[in-house]
Amino acid sequence: MTDKGIIVVLGRPDGADEMPRAALEDAGYTVCRPAGASAIPKAILELAPDLVVLDLDGFRAEGVEICSVLKRDGRLAQLPVLLVCRDGEKEAVYRCLEIGADDYLTHPFDGRELRVKVRSLLRLRQRLQEQEQEKRDLFAILDITNAITSTLDSKKVLFTIVKKISEVIEVSRCSIVRVDPVGNRGVVVASSEDPEVTELAIDLQKYPEIQKVLNSRKVVAINDTQADAVVAPVREILDQVGVQALLVLPLVMKQNVIGTILLRTARGGRPFEKREIRFCQIVTNAAANALLNAALFENMEMANLDLERLATTDGLTGVYNHRHFYRRLEQEFSRSERYEEPLSLIMIDVDNFKVINDTFGHKVGDSALRELALLLRNSTRKSDFVARYGGDEFAVILPQTGFEGAQAEVNRVCEAMQAHAFEFLQGHDVAVSCGIATYPAQGVATMDDMVQVADRRLYESKDAKKHRPTESQV
Repeated sequence: MTDKGIIVVLGRPDGADEMPRAALEDAGYTVCRPAGASAIPKAILELAPDLVVLDLDGFRAEGVEICSVLKRDGRLAQLPVLLVCRDGEKEAVYRCLEIGADDYLTHPFDGRELRVKVRSLLRLRQRLQEQEQEKRDLFAILDITNAITSTLDSKKVLFTIVKKISEVIEVSRCSIVRVDPVGNRGVVVASSEDPEVTELAIDLQKYPEIQKVLNSRKVVAINDTQADAVVAPVREILDQVGVQALLVLPLVMKQNVIGTILLRTARGGRPFEKREIRFCQIVTNAAANALLNAALFENMEMANLDLERLATTDGLTGVYNHRHFYRRLEQEFSRSERYEEPLSLIMIDVDNFKVINDTFGHKVGDSALRELALLLRNSTRKSDFVARYGGDEFAVILPQTGFEGAQAEVNRVCEAMQAHAFEFLQGHDVAVSCGIATYPAQGVATMDDMVQVADRRLYESKDAKKHRPTESQV
């Protein structure tokens, strides 16, 4: 095949008219002639020509049908068709032009006229192909932009970028590599081959093409790894994995190269086109902005989570605070009313906590409260809600739990307390008193009723212990 491309000539079966074929071959085109009209569509698909010359004199009545078959086939509809005819065949020419043929020549004509027509049609086809490719690129960029702006999850953004690039440019692998400020270490944060690849460390000494981009801040295109001096130190490694061409683009954020987009492929000697490089540059710029937005959003989300944690968590014990307790109890009570499900509340208070503070100091007392909060979290279910109600008093909300279930949880808490050794209290025992309220039950019709009943039963338990000081049950 020559640089000028392939042309299929559909002419007289007896080969008597060789002028179009000879004129085109003299001009450097590769000319093919399928055998018989029935084999034409299949042959043209296999040959993938750049143009078809249809000699109506050779096929006569079949010529119009052949042109119609070519233009109806979606795979061949954009293929230029140049008609060759005689004066008596103009009616067939007009019908072919209406079907979609592009131009015609009338016998007699010379080789130069034929070549001019062919060059004109090939230039037109090339422009149409370029426009079609540009349209596809624009749609691909739009797809990428929509994808990366529809989520602020940086991992999804990165994978979307590399996957789409690998599809448009047709490379075997596209990766985004993050580099540290010094440029000694790289991390693959996204790969088109595997969406799970997010933090794969690599040695940049084995990627001289990336080092060149970091130093020059410019695109590096290596179309032949066998001949390019940049990758000479790692040529054997590239050969082993079948890489014949490389394209590396700098990923710039706030004037700093923070990484690269790396494309590796076996392209069979076909160089990266300007269009492909331009497409990657546009996507890279969009990617940098998207990553910046994602990073800012993630930082904001972390800050919001910290603020929320501070607003809802007790600073000493790490469980939820008094205000959030009431918010959650209101939610659970409304849900219990709506779905007619039981709800229980346990109020827990440390017995004689003042003695601990007076004997060991408030710092040790704080440590005791922290350990107690941890014991409560470990002794209750994941669905339960543990909060510090105030001072040495805690509360546990038990959704979808009746009185018996709450009593069982109290028993677990007391057993955990008895089994736990508070080492910093030097053998001093820590006991708790508990009060349970369940909705629905007599005297418990509202959320406030639950708190009052549980609190009253807690202090009833404390009073009872004054006469039975060794017990710590409700």
